Amino acid sequence: MPSKRRYLRSTKDDLTWQRLEEESDAWYDSIRTRDKCREVGNFLMKYKDVKPELMHTVLRGGYNVVYRLEFQDGTSLIMRVPIQGVVAFPDEKVLNEVATMRYVAANTNIPVPRIHHYGTAAENPTGLGPFIIMDYIEHHQNMSRALLDPKLSIDDRPILDPDIDAEKLEFLYSQMARILLQLAALEFPRIGSLREAPGDGSISVQRRPMTVNMNEVIVHTDMPARFVPSQTYETSNDWYGALADLHMAQLALQYNDSTADDDDARDKYVARKLFQRLAHENKLWPGTSSSGDTFKLFSQDLRPANVLLDTDLRVVGVIDWEFAYAAPAQFTFDPPWWLLLLEPDSWPGGYSEWMKVYEPRLQTFLRVLEAEEKKMAGVDGAPASSPSLSRRMRESWQERTWMIDYAARDSWAFDFIWWKFLDERFFGPNEDQDYHARLDLLSDEQKQAMEALVAAKAEERNVRRRFKWDENLAAARVARLLR
Repeated sequence: MPSKRRYLRSTKDDLTWQRLEEESDAWYDSIRTRDKCREVGNFLMKYKDVKPELMHTVLRGGYNVVYRLEFQDGTSLIMRVPIQGVVAFPDEKVLNEVATMRYVAANTNIPVPRIHHYGTAAENPTGLGPFIIMDYIEHHQNMSRALLDPKLSIDDRPILDPDIDAEKLEFLYSQMARILLQLAALEFPRIGSLREAPGDGSISVQRRPMTVNMNEVIVHTDMPARFVPSQTYETSNDWYGALADLHMAQLALQYNDSTADDDDARDKYVARKLFQRLAHENKLWPGTSSSGDTFKLFSQDLRPANVLLDTDLRVVGVIDWEFAYAAPAQFTFDPPWWLLLLEPDSWPGGYSEWMKVYEPRLQTFLRVLEAEEKKMAGVDGAPASSPSLSRRMRESWQERTWMIDYAARDSWAFDFIWWKFLDERFFGPNEDQDYHARLDLLSDEQKQAMEALVAAKAEERNVRRRFKWDENLAAARVARLLR
């Protein structure tokens, strides 16, 4: 009988990460010079007939840098540019975000910045890459700052203030609830990102879904771009299958830091193979056909840090829509991960401790969500959705189906969730929560593919280096694991 052991979670490739930080830091230093800021300022002046007052310091976020030119009337324009190397598909990202922002502005009352101009890298006269020129939304702080534990230092990961005033929390949560309810009302016929037609300006699902995980897998593993999804999808089942395949491709092609030892490699292969089987056999969500092919606008990056507030804590803007896409409705029905500000895989003590703290905050959120649903149902006699979003979120939490979607969306969070929470749900008892009890579910060909992968990963652990895949060799390795 194998002994119980701590499950080992894979990390992103440290060598790739170090190179990325060095290159992006050098790029950032090069684009905030006085001459470059003057060039950007001159470009921004073309889109406002008011005298300029002040060019602000260039700000750097997680995926973008922002140039801000303030005018004498007190308003400002910004030019937002993806950070070189941090964004895998910068032109695509910008075009998706523009279409999404315009669609949200036209179909909801969610406040988003007004777009004045945008373009691809080839269309940017400053040479900085693809860009969006938009209004700067005046605000006092973002919602994350309003919810944050004040005892934390600036370098700490954000965590909800455990002593936050209940009335304040409900007020902020209720505004987020209104945003989610409006997004939940937007439905689409396919899974994918939005595209604005160049002729009539109509907006529809035309591009592949662009997700946070797709970007991170490309950027932090040096995996060839051909192995991420490249099309739109007609069914939720097809999308879950594509996400499962991406998990396997990430394991196969991440050269460094993907496995800790041989047993860890087997764990990761078997977990992905079983998840992949469930996805392709439509067994992840049996009996949900009534909602399985309803697609709603979803963004994993919609969180308090991207919601802007005035001095009265009222929402004045929602920003950063680059990873929003038409996704399976179940993604929308899952309770939002951001109620504690920090995601479960980063929580001290892990998922179980996170869930203990999360539970009471979720009950608060569901209570205000139900109140907002009643308000919206009373507007112009509009009927409430059935079942309601609050009910669906409550069911997702109680039945832990949210874990299926969380595992599907995150290649690095996947492994821990699978063995701790999902494996026994689908395949029965597994005392040691590892691959040994599941080997009889694999074919001989799959066992051979697993051992070949174990040997390859052992060799890679012994020789850590930057590695660039030959496309044909990469395709052969992935194809063998997907069979």
